[in-house]
Amino acid sequence: MINRVLIRLKVVQVIYAYYQNGGQKTATAERELAQSIDSAYSLYKTLLFIPVALVRQVRKSVARQKRMGQAHISRREELLAQNRFIEQMENNVELQAYIQSNDMDWLLQSDWLENTCQSVLESDIMDEYVEDGKFDFESDKELVRRIYKEFLEESDELDSLLEEQNIYWNGDKELIDSFVLKTIRAFEDGKAGEQPLKAEFKADEDRQFAIDLLHYGLDMAQEREQVVAANCRRWDPSRLAFLDVIIIQVAMAEMVHFPGIPLRVTMNEYVELAKSLSTPASGSFVNGMLDTIAKDLSARGCLDKEL
Repeated sequence: MINRVLIRLKVVQVIYAYYQNGGQKTATAERELAQSIDSAYSLYKTLLFIPVALVRQVRKSVARQKRMGQAHISRREELLAQNRFIEQMENNVELQAYIQSNDMDWLLQSDWLENTCQSVLESDIMDEYVEDGKFDFESDKELVRRIYKEFLEESDELDSLLEEQNIYWNGDKELIDSFVLKTIRAFEDGKAGEQPLKAEFKADEDRQFAIDLLHYGLDMAQEREQVVAANCRRWDPSRLAFLDVIIIQVAMAEMVHFPGIPLRVTMNEYVELAKSLSTPASGSFVNGMLDTIAKDLSARGCLDKEL
């Protein structure tokens, strides 16, 4: 699940924090990176559990109404409580192990969960589900996917709730949402609790890529200062946004030390990071700087890649 897009983001964040904190020991930065990556994987499993928590909340409501002898229980509540896809999700061995080892009271006792349950039950999504009348595994899965996209993916309140629980989750959710939705789509009927979740790393070598990129990124500081100063003709290097400087520094490390990654891939990835992490003008600035720097490095024989 942890791919190189997320690894680049994490390395930039850790190196930025490294300098902001006065230059820690490299071992401290390594621990921060490992914890940040592990936290991204825990966010993935937490987000997978939230639809289960929503349905369990509905089941509690249905059970309470039955105990009280209520004559009419909403069909929507009953159908959502019986969702076949959620039954498979909550029996998933990996997800169960995660939930059992982590305190989820912050979610289960939150106003957000109760309010979202009510919003889901009153939604057009439930209208269409009831009117369609299929109520099979695929229909139930599609219902959960749509609920996730409308009520979890776009919820500022959920974002805030998550950030209160883990500082490392700040800024991760948009990318992790895409992994959760892919996991939902991948679930198959009849696999009970054995449906595999995404592995922590997309590829075995990506864990080493993260460690190497961190070290090479930190080692690139002096080279970055020289190259940026030599090629920053229109800007005063001392007035550049520091985050932009760090993005350039890590991008240079990847250009020089990872010959298997095409130059254009590296440049595009860090330009996108600048757009999402820094100022409105950062994307075009980083793009121009990396293009100039790549030509300079190539001319000096420091770059073994095609421009």
